[in-house]
Amino acid sequence: MTRRFLALLAAAFLAASPAGAVAFNDVLPGARAMGMGNAYAAIADDAFGMYYNPAGTANTPFVQAAGSLGRLESPRGTLTHASGAYLRPYEPINTATIGASYDMERQHNGGDMDTVLFNFAQELPIPGVPLTEPLKLGANFKFVNVDKGRAAGGGKFGMGFDAGALARARSGLSAGVVLTDLTSDAGVPRGGLVLATAYDWRHRVTLAGDFRVKGGLAEFYPGIEAAFLQGLLKVRAGKGLSLDGVSTVAFGLGVNFSPVVLDVAMSLPTAGLNHQGGGYQASFHYRFGAPSFAGEFVGRAAADAEDLRSRIDALDDRRKTLEQQTLAAETDKAAAEGELRVLERRTKEAQDQYRALLKRNAELDFRASDKAESLRPPVKPLRLPKARPRPAPPAWPKRHAVVAGDTLRSLAGRYYGDPNLWERIYRANPGQVDRGLPVEGAVLVIPSPKP
Repeated sequence: MTRRFLALLAAAFLAASPAGAVAFNDVLPGARAMGMGNAYAAIADDAFGMYYNPAGTANTPFVQAAGSLGRLESPRGTLTHASGAYLRPYEPINTATIGASYDMERQHNGGDMDTVLFNFAQELPIPGVPLTEPLKLGANFKFVNVDKGRAAGGGKFGMGFDAGALARARSGLSAGVVLTDLTSDAGVPRGGLVLATAYDWRHRVTLAGDFRVKGGLAEFYPGIEAAFLQGLLKVRAGKGLSLDGVSTVAFGLGVNFSPVVLDVAMSLPTAGLNHQGGGYQASFHYRFGAPSFAGEFVGRAAADAEDLRSRIDALDDRRKTLEQQTLAAETDKAAAEGELRVLERRTKEAQDQYRALLKRNAELDFRASDKAESLRPPVKPLRLPKARPRPAPPAWPKRHAVVAGDTLRSLAGRYYGDPNLWERIYRANPGQVDRGLPVEGAVLVIPSPKP
């Protein structure tokens, strides 16, 4: 979704030919939006939001009435404008809102414009999409009357509509798309596109940006809003409208005296106060049935306290669970250590029994060897021709290749005549004895029987 949004933004930017100014018909009501430099299409959550994004008013919880009055200066002439708006939930559809507004603009040497607007917006859930709120869709149906004076052919009447969509993600990011001024010819530029985005950081700071394309004019409007004192006070700033070619910077202030919300904004020419430009606007909103700010503050504090209490209870339950798991693990560890000690004792007993069996087996082998030697018939010595005497090799140590059936005791009996001297052979051949028996095929060193 983000890639498509950026691609659409780039396409709109490339398709537009930048111009240097906006005209009287581009001025929109709402001091909050003006204070944010008109970067409002991804927010649009008050009664005047229908002018910036008709989808922003969807699922409004309170009936609202709003009014706005402003004055702007430009080299062409002074522009004054006044607006009123009414917004209410649409009971047949519990996520829908309907509204109406009237906006009047008068500019000396510029032109006059009157707009009557009717708004409808609704939330639509989209399964599987991680949004903070369901997708908002909305549209305006409006009547426009423009009078540029006799020299421009007098007044012209037109009608048309706006359409918009607004999505808010759980991360605090929101994005809006708006098609504006799709009207019949009234003597002013028609058909515009707005691509907007905003990021809300912990309900304390909101960064917003609107990219607007209309009548060959492409402009980007950035804005920021910071909340203080639990939302009682809001401070705003942004790029102002370049009315008739005068670049401005906007500032705003909002105070939440719920159910009344007051907003003021002003813009100053960036070239200096000696240039004719900038202006001011003030607006109010009254939300019928809305709790007072003190009630909202206490309610939020109580909700935060309840949430904190729930977290503490959850952490306490988790602590108890971990303590029980730790106790069970310690019990299992103690049982496992006891079983290990039993197994070690049994292993030692088995090793002792194995050594005793090896010793017994060696004794039996030695006795059997002695008996077989005593039963062997005597052999007459053969007379062999005398050979030249060779130097006698050293008697010890000797070498013995282990064959099947050899034991340390049998080898001790064979070479020493005493099977009890088997330990000498064992010590002289480390690594050649496995489990008390010489390794078959190994060559053992038979050391001297004398120490």
